[in-house]
Amino acid sequence: MNIMLTNPDVLADYVNGFFGADGPYPTPTADERAQIAEHVARQQFANEIAQQEERGVPQNFQRPVMDMPTPGRQESQANSFWGDFSQMMDNNPENAWQYLSGAPAQAFQSKMLVQDF
Repeated sequence: MNIMLTNPDVLADYVNGFFGADGPYPTPTADERAQIAEHVARQQFANEIAQQEERGVPQNFQRPVMDMPTPGRQESQANSFWGDFSQMMDNNPENAWQYLSGAPAQAFQSKMLVQDF
């Protein structure tokens, strides 16, 4: 211990080894600190996304639901079908094909379906 405290080269070697990459308390470089900060920021963002998926879409980002009837027009069965289909696509899009397969003929007569080739 006496040699280490009196010889600056020995002390410098000890300090560099203690705080170096192989020591018990390595000090990160500026590049390593930047990588750590980026990793922490990405992890926080991933946590926020996971929380939003668990809780659902925040209220200010949800689609507004309002009854908007056309003045002077009564709602027919076909219009009712497409309104229900729109609601189905918002709530449960993976089962919308089942709803379409049970559609009345009048619903398709009032719409033009387009398919690209």
